[in-house]
Amino acid sequence: MPAVLTPELPAQRAGGPHIIFLNRCVGGISIDAGWPDDNTVNRSGILNGTTQFPEYPFGDGSWNQVVLEAKEIFAPFNVLITDVDPSPMPHDEALVCGSGALAGFSGAGGVSPFTCDVIPAPITFTFPESLGDDPRNIAEVIAQEAAHAWGLEHEFKCEDPMSYLYGCGEKSFQDGDYQCGEYEGRACECGGATQNAFAAITELFGSAVPDTEAPTASIVSPTDGQVFAAGDNFDVAVDVSDDGEIARVDLYLDGEPSSADMSDPFGPWPVIDAVAGSFEIYIVATDAAGKETVSAVVHFDVTEDGVPPHDPSDGSDGGEGTDGGGGDGDGDGDGNGDGGGGDGGGGEGEPGALPPGFGLGAEAAGCGCTADPLAPVQAWWTGGLLVLWQTSRRRRAATRA
Repeated sequence: MPAVLTPELPAQRAGGPHIIFLNRCVGGISIDAGWPDDNTVNRSGILNGTTQFPEYPFGDGSWNQVVLEAKEIFAPFNVLITDVDPSPMPHDEALVCGSGALAGFSGAGGVSPFTCDVIPAPITFTFPESLGDDPRNIAEVIAQEAAHAWGLEHEFKCEDPMSYLYGCGEKSFQDGDYQCGEYEGRACECGGATQNAFAAITELFGSAVPDTEAPTASIVSPTDGQVFAAGDNFDVAVDVSDDGEIARVDLYLDGEPSSADMSDPFGPWPVIDAVAGSFEIYIVATDAAGKETVSAVVHFDVTEDGVPPHDPSDGSDGGEGTDGGGGDGDGDGDGNGDGGGGDGGGGEGEPGALPPGFGLGAEAAGCGCTADPLAPVQAWWTGGLLVLWQTSRRRRAATRA
């Protein structure tokens, strides 16, 4: 049978950030076995057969913390961490779901292809069911497996994510020359006596591009002063941008936090079956460097009939007095002029409650597109046995248990 030729895969765009897509396998995902790795068709060269992976098991709060921890680890480099699939843009893919046993690597916490060079369109694997609900440890395994796909080996340096050693606190890429090795130093298999993972990643992708600007943030709908009728459905839509990356957008209602979205595109937040009331909203956009921008406040009203409410401070709202009945209305909006004036405008609308579905999580009133605010998740180190696996293929699978 003739060999199937695989076209050369496109490189990630020059000058732009190197993208790592953290895939939490929403709803489950099937990965086929085959050479070479190609995350555009869900194919991996280190699996022995087609494997069905379940969804990330620890919920949204834990997942959001994993993403934040991974962003922190890669913050020194021109590397973009995202949990939104950037396809068809070329990218690396870190599958974060399932267990080592499920993938055929029993006891491993992660596994990656390895060739002493950068592998295009790789799929690396991190196994949360093997590691437990520990966002920092999961993020460190993601970092090690991603770097294996770039040709980096294990280092005999506890503080670096490329290390098998543990018990030295949170790991970050160390800018120094260290021996390769697992539990003792050795020469590096890809050449040389030492490895500097920090310098290697910087040489491959560049340093982080300085974030010099705060984000822009505005609410595009509703517009200021807009009026809706009770029972209407509408969206709170926003426009945010940054010279780097937007990390999250928080929605405030009448000065209090209402909800948050941590994935692009941000919003919209649906309002379902609006009830009468007067509301003020604004957003706070935060970029990956921590810079914040507060949008202009938008005021909108919901009235029973969709007619703008009368302003009780406007004297014209009180009806003019009838002929011979005395002077102008008193302007208090109740229609009673000082001299027995005619009917005037109605008074203030009744104070309203929060519209159902406004700013709530995905379970509320059909609002399925809003992320809940980050829940604090404690990260701790749980080290374990790390094993280097080799396959009969032309590349190795580097694993962490």
